[in-house]
Amino acid sequence: MTERQEKIMRPLRTTSREFWPFVTALALITVVFIYAYTIQLSKGLGVTGLNDITIWGVYIVNFIFFIGLSHAGIAISAAVRIMSLHKYAPIARMAEVLTLASLMMAGSSIVIDLGRPDRAYLMVVNFASRIGASPLLWDITAVATYLILSTTYLYLPMREDLAICRDRFTGWRKRMYEITLPGYEVGEEKVIKRLAWWMAVTILPVMVMVHTTVSWIFSLLSNRPLWFGAAAGPYFIAAAVASGIASVVVIAAILRKLFHWEDLLPPAIFRGLGNFLSVITLIYLYLMLVEQFTARYAGPAGEFFVSEAWLFGSYATLFWSLTTIGLVLPCVYLLVQAFRPGKINITLTSIFSLFIVIAMWFKRYIIIVPTLTVGGSPLQTYAPSWVEITILGGSFAALALIYTILLKLIPIIEMEEPPHE
Repeated sequence: MTERQEKIMRPLRTTSREFWPFVTALALITVVFIYAYTIQLSKGLGVTGLNDITIWGVYIVNFIFFIGLSHAGIAISAAVRIMSLHKYAPIARMAEVLTLASLMMAGSSIVIDLGRPDRAYLMVVNFASRIGASPLLWDITAVATYLILSTTYLYLPMREDLAICRDRFTGWRKRMYEITLPGYEVGEEKVIKRLAWWMAVTILPVMVMVHTTVSWIFSLLSNRPLWFGAAAGPYFIAAAVASGIASVVVIAAILRKLFHWEDLLPPAIFRGLGNFLSVITLIYLYLMLVEQFTARYAGPAGEFFVSEAWLFGSYATLFWSLTTIGLVLPCVYLLVQAFRPGKINITLTSIFSLFIVIAMWFKRYIIIVPTLTVGGSPLQTYAPSWVEITILGGSFAALALIYTILLKLIPIIEMEEPPHE
């Protein structure tokens, strides 16, 4: 086994003393999340802050946010394969695992928001009769397709690495890896690489379709202020790519520090991701500016009222905080860093990336809630109940738990040395 392979397999072979307390804490939070959900199941959506006017809240915010995170894996991995960006190959699988975990949580967010899980079953059995009239069903179809393709896309190129793990472990781990390798043959990697390339070509437009379909759920509701518009698709996709790339930067920085992967994850990777993140964040800020100009100077009265609530009303503190601290400040820092050749501060880059991730969650919140409260008729207020807050926190704990478990079971970096550019 090469030195590179030994380093990559370190998380699988060794467990630090902080690992089990961390996993235990995540598991306990997830258990509380399940408990809160059982209360909602038994008592209904009346335990939430939702009502007849504010029909969507933090559950749908979570759904859109997790779908956005899932874009990172495909955007990065497909770019590595299609455009031969081999420098970024070490983070491709990290991003793909984030895609898988995020899609799982996005799907659960839909089920939670429906109130009764059997409604999800009814949508499946009545699929043919509802697909022509239900944007929600379009969304579920796109997400399910994306999940299947993403799982396959993660698994196929990983078979060679799983075979190495099978030969290096004994006991239950060896049996587990054997189960995951049906029909494996030595030398199949050439066929797998060609198949993965074509899958990358196929799955990239599916990624765009998924978040475009998410935006259609909003933009096709013509009576909802600031939702009805042709730019909703690009607006949502820009936010998704920004939050996804920023999440990968944070994860890569953490793993680099934990496992001493300084040579596997060189500064050039973070610099390149930071440069791209600055551009996509700048594009998103531009789309926000366009949205406000049209709402305040040419939009219907409802759009003006929502804009007023964002800029100067009850949501102003949240809006200006996420815009300045969460988007403008990181964008400025990353742009300045981009114009300083050879200069990269991985710690600050990851911190500002985290700011963007947090800002994008709250941006989804103010996209949804003010439109339904300030822009609705009659006017309503909405505040998440303790059940919603518990489920919200538990969903992020569950995401981290899934990622951590996968980190201990599969090599999170491809073992094959990427070609030098």
